Amino acid sequence: MSSKILRAMLLGMVVLVLGGCAGAQVMKEKPTPQATADKGMVYFFRESHFAGAAVVFDVKDGADTIGILQSGTYFWYAAAPGPHTFTAKTEATSAVTLNVEAGKTYYVGGGISMGVFLGHPKLTIAEEADWQKLFPDLHYAVKQASPQ
Repeated sequence: MSSKILRAMLLGMVVLVLGGCAGAQVMKEKPTPQATADKGMVYFFRESHFAGAAVVFDVKDGADTIGILQSGTYFWYAAAPGPHTFTAKTEATSAVTLNVEAGKTYYVGGGISMGVFLGHPKLTIAEEADWQKLFPDLHYAVKQASPQ
């Protein structure tokens, strides 16, 4: 494959990946709401790493995008009780399923593994200790509303 074609393909992939960056806004405040009597709380977080930092991915609950993870960010999701399958996708898909209980808090770590053109998202169920260790260095990311 010629170097011009390879460069064009890489540029196209970078544009696609960076296009996802517009969907999240990093905030100065770091809210940590608690689970409530009628909802469970799920914290999604991604450690800051240079490798794969340009790869941003949506996290979905079913068909609904609930947040966006980029390197060094977190967001939270108040989930109704019951089973939830959370997914993240680039050129590959990663999924975790939680049976959410009202009043309980859950943690899902996000990461990136090597892919052919893009990094592959990797969601894993995490422990509170993992969250507590990384929280001081994380930034709260808010999914921006779609234009009307």
